[in-house]
Amino acid sequence: MPPPQPDSLGPALSPLPSFSRLALIGVGYIGGSAVLAARRAGLVGHVVGYDVSAEACRAGQRKGVLDAGAATVADAVRGADLVLLAAPVRSLASLVRELAPVLASGATVIDVGSVKADLLAAAEAALPSGQFVGCHPMAGAEFFGVEAADDGIFAGRVCFLCPPRNVKASAMDAAQIFWRGIGCRLATIDAETHDRLMAAQSQLPHVAAYALAGALLPSIPFLDSTTAEASPTTSLRDTTRIAASSPAVWRDILLANAKNLLPLIAELESNVAQIKAAVAANDAAALERLLARGQTVRQRLVKP
Repeated sequence: MPPPQPDSLGPALSPLPSFSRLALIGVGYIGGSAVLAARRAGLVGHVVGYDVSAEACRAGQRKGVLDAGAATVADAVRGADLVLLAAPVRSLASLVRELAPVLASGATVIDVGSVKADLLAAAEAALPSGQFVGCHPMAGAEFFGVEAADDGIFAGRVCFLCPPRNVKASAMDAAQIFWRGIGCRLATIDAETHDRLMAAQSQLPHVAAYALAGALLPSIPFLDSTTAEASPTTSLRDTTRIAASSPAVWRDILLANAKNLLPLIAELESNVAQIKAAVAANDAAALERLLARGQTVRQRLVKP
């Protein structure tokens, strides 16, 4: 497959090189998908993985993501020219500190995490040589586990690059080569802006979906006993889809970005309370105003 053409958000680069050895730290859905896409594009040679679950590494080998599993982070990283961190977000800062002593001088470290500010601060401290680039590909679905890895999920999707202040030009080049090579468009953004954006556009919707699904728990006996042809409705399926995502993954994401997320949860609570009050008061005019406000925001944010 020919490599994707450079996008309009960054400079044209030289022909794609091959990363001779890639270390994948955290062998799951997103990291596994990225490696499969990189293999298809001819970007990587030998891939060594590490995960706290040895079974995840074995599954990664069966899936064709890994050539080998490593017993430690250091064993996976030693000799790699590209390190991809795809572990839970609250573990990433400690992983950067753990791999720093064995990282080759010309290697680059990238990640896929959806919270950036604290990680960049840790990376600047642990890797003063500027070998880290924060990355967040806006791809994926509610699936989890390396068995679900899919090499097509990155095509045409935006990958945010959040470089620390001390980033080396060679590290930025490597990050751009990797993500462009697997089909992403690139946009550079500062970490604080990224985290605020993700709280609104990704993390709050997950809170709402999990809360909505959880609110139906008392109704499960009734819903289970109903055999209507339309069950579950499209409304329920659509609004709760992302509640099928990994609770462990989203636990870490929500906690890691609590500063930006908590004010938005308060706004969600306020909106639900207003709708509840209008329904309780049988106030049709107030209820319609509240629903129209939500419709207007949705139409502005989500284009057809």
